[in-house]
This record gives sequence, structure tokens and C-alpha cells, in this order.
Amino acid sequence: MKSAYEIAMERADEVYGTNDKDHNSLEIREELKEIMAPFFKEEMDAEGLWHKLEDKEDAYLKEAQLMLIESIGLRNSSEQIKRRKEAVVAVESLKESGNTSFFEKQFTQAQSLQQQYQTQKKQLDEQVKQHLEQAQGQGQNPLAAAQGGNDGQNGMNAQMRQQLAQKVSEFQEGYNKRFNKLIDKMKAEIE
Repeated sequence: MKSAYEIAMERADEVYGTNDKDHNSLEIREELKEIMAPFFKEEMDAEGLWHKLEDKEDAYLKEAQLMLIESIGLRNSSEQIKRRKEAVVAVESLKESGNTSFFEKQFTQAQSLQQQYQTQKKQLDEQVKQHLEQAQGQGQNPLAAAQGGNDGQNGMNAQMRQQLAQKVSEFQEGYNKRFNKLIDKMKAEIE
């Protein structure tokens, strides 16, 4: 009969995995946080990170790459994504079965998607601004229009606000799905 502690530890090993030396990914990530902090603070470049990780086991390299990939999103700048790409490719070059071209291609797609997102977000923001200005031009102040402070006779009515909110929501959801698909594809290549 196993104790609750033994069962919990076995479950943690199943969830987080272990390597030959009984390091689980949580322990590895804790160690990597200290190593990678200067990179995330932009105090170190990809080459510096490469030097910090060059003597580490594959389990550490994989976790480092996962941490880098998980740290990107649509709201990152193109430069931030480029830095992550350089770091992931540098770490990939340390692995015996390195596939740097795959990651270069995926990160290029991520940068392109992020740029499309930013461009279309500006256009959508401009459309919302125009609707607010139209509401103001029809005798309603923009704050009241945005908050629904009219009777629907002039300005931005509730239906228009709902349509704009729906459009913004669909826009965000669509880009998030596409970006998350890219992230998942990169993570699957590592694991």
C-alpha cells in the first residue's frame, strides 16, 4: 500500500516527466529561470545564452526552448520575437538532432502573423474610432456612446456597440487560434 505522498510524487512524475537522473521539468525550469533571466531582461543575447547552456543535457535544452517559445505572443514586438527565434535556434544547434531550419521557418511565420495582427488591429481600432466620432457628430458624446447612454434615436445604439464588440472578439479569437497553432507546432517538434 502506497502513501498519499508516494502517489502524489508518482502523479507529478507522470504529469511533468522525469529524465534518467530524476530531474523533473519543474526542477529544470527553476534552474533555467536563473540562467535565462539575463536573456529575458535583454542583458544577454542568443550567443550568450548558447554559452550558458552548451554543457547542459538535452532535457535542459528542451525546457529552455519551451520556455522561450511559451514567452511569445501576438502582443510581442517583432524584435522580441526575433530575439526568441535567435535563442531557440542557438539552443537547437546544441542538440544532436538539431532542426534549426524548422524553427527559423516557424518563427518567420510567427513574425509575419504578428505583423498582420498589428496592422489589422490598427485598422479595426480606426473603425471603432470612426463609429465613436459619428456618434459624437450626431449629438451624443463618445463616452455616452461607448457606454450606451442614449435611447437609440441618435449616436451609437446598442446593436452597433454589440456588433463592434463581436467583431473585435472574433478578430482576437481568430488571430489567437492561428498563433497558438504555430506555438503548438513548435512545442511538438521539441517534445
